[in-house]
Amino acid sequence: MAKPTISSYLRENVAQTGKKGDPGPYVTISAQYGCDGFELGDALITKINERENEPAWKLYKREILQQLADDAGLTLEIIEQERLTKTSALRDFIRGMRRSGMPDGYEIRNKIALMVRTIAIEGHAIIVGQGGTAATADLNNGLSVRLEAPQDWRVARVSIREKLKKDAAAARIQEVEKQRRHLRKIYHDKNPRQPAFSITLDSSVLDIEQAADLIITAMELRQLLSKAIK
Repeated sequence: MAKPTISSYLRENVAQTGKKGDPGPYVTISAQYGCDGFELGDALITKINERENEPAWKLYKREILQQLADDAGLTLEIIEQERLTKTSALRDFIRGMRRSGMPDGYEIRNKIALMVRTIAIEGHAIIVGQGGTAATADLNNGLSVRLEAPQDWRVARVSIREKLKKDAAAARIQEVEKQRRHLRKIYHDKNPRQPAFSITLDSSVLDIEQAADLIITAMELRQLLSKAIK
């Protein structure tokens, strides 16, 4: 039997998802480049799933993009590049002339949003990146987390993590932020609420373990988790 994919799951369950009563519980994590959003997701899922009084939670990082890439027969890098691309009439015309099956940025972002919403509604999910906060802005029973840090701290972090000199690390951050600027505008339009996030944490002040513990406390207060048995 073929292994079920995220896409096949969506096709089979999207109708039922719309009928589900309460969404969640779920957590979305967004991070500035240089802040360790993936690592926070790893720490959080481990801590939650160690609790004996909780059902198992699942962590979603780049699996959503990878599934889209697999479905389209493309590499993860191409899907990521297309996701960041602005809509262009000329680009769409050329795409049509070539009769390409490659989805454009608009289609990719919509598919990602549908996947994220389905995962959040099914619940017991931690979603890192993928525009998760904007995609779930109108859903209850969730918590949105944002990691930020001063520029110099992020430069030092990227320098160590990617083995770059500090000027190259600063250039890398600037490059990524420029690429993400278009996405940030789209996400802001979809989620104009201010503040956009339930919790904003400074990664230069809290390490990963401390941040995860703080989020779990917030989840308990919001009744997304039962309080730990002591």
